[in-house]
Amino acid sequence: MELVKTSVLASALGISKKSVLEKARQNGWAYVEKNGAWQFVENRLPTDVRFAVAAYKSGAPVVKKKVQKQETTERELVGDNFLNASDKAQSVAQFRAALIHEWQSSGLKVLDFVEVYNSGAYPGLFQKLGEVSKTTFYRWVSDWKKFGASGVVPKYGTSSGGAGESLLDEERELLKAFWLVNTQPSMMHAYRLMKANLPYSEAKYQTCVNYLNSIPKAIAGFHRLGAGRFENLFLPHMEQNIEQYKSLEVAVSDHHCLDCVVLYNGELVRPWLTTFQDLRSGKILGFCPSIKPSSMSIVVAYYMMCLRYGIPNCCLFDNGKDYRGKWLNGHTETAKIFSPEGWSEEIEVEFQGVFGIVGSEVRFTRTYNGKSKARQERYFRIIGEYFAKDFGTYVGSDSRTRPEDAALMWRAIDGKEQRHDIPTWEEFCASIESVIELINDTFESQGVGMNGKTRSQVFLDNLPPEEMIRKPTVELLQKALLKGEVRKVGRNGVKVGGVNYYHEALFEFVGRDVRVYKDLLSAEVVTICDLHGDLICKAQANYFKETGYLGNDLARLEGARAKLTAIAERGSGEVNAAIEYQTMIDVARRTYGNNAIAGVDQFLGYTEEKDVEVEKPRQIKNQTKLKSLLEADDGDYAMEA
Repeated sequence: MELVKTSVLASALGISKKSVLEKARQNGWAYVEKNGAWQFVENRLPTDVRFAVAAYKSGAPVVKKKVQKQETTERELVGDNFLNASDKAQSVAQFRAALIHEWQSSGLKVLDFVEVYNSGAYPGLFQKLGEVSKTTFYRWVSDWKKFGASGVVPKYGTSSGGAGESLLDEERELLKAFWLVNTQPSMMHAYRLMKANLPYSEAKYQTCVNYLNSIPKAIAGFHRLGAGRFENLFLPHMEQNIEQYKSLEVAVSDHHCLDCVVLYNGELVRPWLTTFQDLRSGKILGFCPSIKPSSMSIVVAYYMMCLRYGIPNCCLFDNGKDYRGKWLNGHTETAKIFSPEGWSEEIEVEFQGVFGIVGSEVRFTRTYNGKSKARQERYFRIIGEYFAKDFGTYVGSDSRTRPEDAALMWRAIDGKEQRHDIPTWEEFCASIESVIELINDTFESQGVGMNGKTRSQVFLDNLPPEEMIRKPTVELLQKALLKGEVRKVGRNGVKVGGVNYYHEALFEFVGRDVRVYKDLLSAEVVTICDLHGDLICKAQANYFKETGYLGNDLARLEGARAKLTAIAERGSGEVNAAIEYQTMIDVARRTYGNNAIAGVDQFLGYTEEKDVEVEKPRQIKNQTKLKSLLEADDGDYAMEA
């Protein structure tokens, strides 16, 4: 147990021994009394006191407490004060020096010159310096004679070494530790916590405020606002050169929740809109309204764009999970395959994504970074202004724009009030389609590269020649609609999404991995291939599931079982075993039965006897109907010799 003497604490804290004992009594410091003096347990002392003791023992200079800071006067601000002063302070110093020069040239006494100056004889200087007293002018002259222009620099124009210079190092560190956190506490909050941890601190609140305000805004923003806000506010971003692109060269996509309410299956919901926008013109090329955005809404909007206008060279997305999906971008899975020799090995099975099949390169921006797709974000604001606000059920995008009666509308969701005038989902879909086309064709834009034209006009003006536009075929789109994954074949086929798909060709693959391609437009049939991609069959959904017609269901089940049994009985066509060797007993008899090996009876001492004729038992010929032996008499049976 390390003990610290009172004298050491006094020296470390820069206070008297009496003050140390008072602080110890007030705060309940643990101590041991030795030879009539108190010695304190070091590891039980407050953190700041232990820090001061460690610094003292290391030989660092001790800052004395309760030392009043001497007030700085203008006479002390000399040397390079003029060079270190602000532009405004330097300008004032120059006017003061000019006024002194006018006094020297006038030949008047100071009292007389001040009266002449205040009467308006020097209007230019009076406008800058205002009325000057005799005492102030005497001080200016004295300081100017000693220090030149630095002597007449105003006090506010010089720096005393920076905000928080009078604070102790531990005070500054604690202020930063308590203020630079993501909960964004107030400066008073940080100040009070600092004072609680450093009871001997004499720092004033305004001094601490000045110090915290001197911290660079970028550093404060990173710790208080978070990495995302820090990036948007302080880090440089790529300045897009929109005019270098052609139409259909880059398409931008994102989800947006509209600030209105629709009636969907008897419930009030806020609809979502997934769009694909041409980066050059800002025109919406494909869109899909949905209750909940997903990979499916992205595909619908993408297909609409490809069918109506063509395949874009590149698609620009943020890092949202919907756009990172395996189905859209492709993926690989590990599966087990068996060689002809019977060895098993794991292989990587690759499934190509929708965008790769159709032929669009995919690029990702930073998550939730609006600057990377600013034209898309501006379009969503236009939709909010001209659609959501005119739809009749606007709920506002935030508390500043939310209408007062929105609370009544949302109470209906809680079952407190029923509304009967909410537009339906069908009305919403028809309306949003019309508004999108209206914005494309009639809204003129003054954005970069738009020159006051509509989005449709700019799209046509920058469209490549017809032969350079890639148009998708129906077969290509159908192929892209297949969602592939690896599944293991079971006794009832393969299970995808809780549904079993069966075909008799899968019998040979039971227990093995196969590729399954599910058509997203039809859930009745899946295409099944082996791991190399060769087609096995097209399996039917719910083949063995009851339909309510028990006879048909049982016939279908028994038919499948009979076919599989026949396949199992046929085997794989190997050569049958020889008739003579069906069992190991046959093998043993043919190998050792006729050899000259002595029989077991010879080893036991038995001799071989000749065959003796045995009289055959008499057989009873049944002449009448058989009766129980208990009821039969001699006449019921006849003996045969």
